[in-house]
Amino acid sequence: MKSLHPAVLLTQQLIQIDSQNPVATEKEIITFIGNWLAEEGVPHELQEVQKDRNNLIVRLKGTGKRPPVIIIAHTDTVPIGDGWKEKPLGGEIKEGKIFGRGAADMKGGLAAALYAARKAHSEKELPGDFIVIASVDEEGPGMAGTKALLDAGIVDKNSLVIAPEPTSLEVVRAHRGVMWYEIITRGVLAHGGHAERGVDANHAMVEILSEIKTAVAALPFYDSLLGRTLVSIGHMSGGEKTNVVPNFSRAEVDFRIVPPMTAQDANKLIKNCAERAVARVPGASVTTANLGLERSPILLDENAAIIQYLTKSFKKVMGTQPAHAGYVAYTDAAVVSLLTGNQTSICFGPGNLEQGHTLDEWAPVDEIEKCAEIFYELAKTE
Repeated sequence: MKSLHPAVLLTQQLIQIDSQNPVATEKEIITFIGNWLAEEGVPHELQEVQKDRNNLIVRLKGTGKRPPVIIIAHTDTVPIGDGWKEKPLGGEIKEGKIFGRGAADMKGGLAAALYAARKAHSEKELPGDFIVIASVDEEGPGMAGTKALLDAGIVDKNSLVIAPEPTSLEVVRAHRGVMWYEIITRGVLAHGGHAERGVDANHAMVEILSEIKTAVAALPFYDSLLGRTLVSIGHMSGGEKTNVVPNFSRAEVDFRIVPPMTAQDANKLIKNCAERAVARVPGASVTTANLGLERSPILLDENAAIIQYLTKSFKKVMGTQPAHAGYVAYTDAAVVSLLTGNQTSICFGPGNLEQGHTLDEWAPVDEIEKCAEIFYELAKTE
């Protein structure tokens, strides 16, 4: 039986550690990674982000022939959820796939980066600094781990950054903007038998959400890498009982935007839709608020420096040029670009986003192996 590649074995071990956000914290997995690095004498440091939540940073010094390369790999996962057929914390391998929460998003990419760091540590000389960061709270709305890196100046406008998200080993240089909203409508409570005396907050909410859906569907914007704008209603709640006219309703909206739309354009659309629609329910009122970061679309030049270095290492391992793609999700790489204006921050990693956050999440074993070797070559590329 073929022995497992070290990065695949590490992926298994990482999957077996519960790091659901917000169910658990990343404390156990960060401790494990620190011990795993220490086995080979790889130096690392911790950056406190929140209680029991630390970013782990590996810095391998280079000669300066090449700018520093930083790989930011998050350690948290979304909650497991119910209905799995596979063991969600098992890391089992079947038919070339490794299963478990985080297999795709992104413990396979995390393992590939850590493997590269541990192997590169044994090199006599590297052409540039090679930095691998195991970060926390990427799956949270505030992305606190990456924000802490930016606040401390560990990552800045000039950093060459890769987030090893599941991209099927394609270079992702574009991100849809991600805007989250809370919408609250208020009405007047009344007995269902005297509904005319009340104001139905749920009715007002339905009008608003329908208005938003219609307005977004009519937007003409399309990007070759990112596709079209999308909107979904992630959560709704309102009312107390069937025979009571509700005086309160709340919804959360996920709005994915593409160029030329900006965060400000999205805010204006949501506000205008809400105000137009609530006017159709006399007596009702509405408030809208942003949830988390206001994240505009990101689009990088195809010749950005980090893409050139990654392409060289990709060709050494794969013998071909990598394909370029856009991303429907928002990642640490996108946050770096958003908050600093960085134009050299991309995603590249094993697995496919379609498997991320799903039941029986999986990633191809061979992609984890290839990604690990590509990252190792990247550490040596000038």
